[in-house]
Amino acid sequence: MSSSPNVPVLIVGAGPTGLVLALTLAKRGVRFRLIDKATEAGTSSRALVIHARTLEFYEQLGIAEPLIEDAVKFSGAHLWVKGRERARLILGDLGKGISPFPFLTVYPQDRHEAFLVGRLAELGLAAERGVTLEGLTQDADGTTVQLRHADGRVETGTARYVAGCDGARSKVREILGTGFEGGTYPTVFYVADVEGNGPVLDGELHLALDEADFVAIFPMAGAGRGRLVGQINGATDEQIRKLKWEDVSKNVLRRLNFDVLKVFWFSTYHIHHRVASHFRQGRAFLLGDAGHIHSPVGGQGMN
Repeated sequence: MSSSPNVPVLIVGAGPTGLVLALTLAKRGVRFRLIDKATEAGTSSRALVIHARTLEFYEQLGIAEPLIEDAVKFSGAHLWVKGRERARLILGDLGKGISPFPFLTVYPQDRHEAFLVGRLAELGLAAERGVTLEGLTQDADGTTVQLRHADGRVETGTARYVAGCDGARSKVREILGTGFEGGTYPTVFYVADVEGNGPVLDGELHLALDEADFVAIFPMAGAGRGRLVGQINGATDEQIRKLKWEDVSKNVLRRLNFDVLKVFWFSTYHIHHRVASHFRQGRAFLLGDAGHIHSPVGGQGMN
């Protein structure tokens, strides 16, 4: 057992929310520790789109323009029904006159995190990886935490405040006992990063509806690259766990004349809707997915 000096803020979780909080505190000269139980940053991502409000906050940190230069902007969305294009929505002017970023930005979470990690590194700061929060108690003066390191060493530390940015399975939320009421939608979705060819790889978003089937094709950086998000119908839980790209219906893609040449990543997921009973308890806070999770449609958070 070892002890560590007091810090004003302990940030638990080095995803986008924790990293942005770290950058914000650094900009204001507030000392912090940033820990994450994972030994390495993520290399895959279901989160994809950054909305204007997030970029407005990033502009305050001076990082909006560098991020946009590294991302893919798209300003239109096409709606297809049974292989025929029915409408095109102009999104580039959606927030014109309201936001300096009226467009939508595609930036996968793994690249997003790498970008934020790089910005922290420019300040000489970094996350402590392989460090897990195991205990948290509070009093009038601050918090006391127990941290387990990857080598098994347990450290007792103190912080004036704790920020739980540790995702949907938040340990901070579990310790605080705030609950996470809600449920899970029955529809199962798949996500696949692919290389392909076809008219829908034109740098814009394409949404196809075909009877009970659905697929969205997002533009990605790189020639012929896209992300597919679709739904899976009629599979049991056991089948879903074993699903591969080869098992997914290709009917909608064929109607769009879209040929998938290579699949880089494939996964399945459910969409949940849950929220903690409160986002603060004493000196501990819940941020991002630690406090609420919901459908990404219309979501105005990180990615």
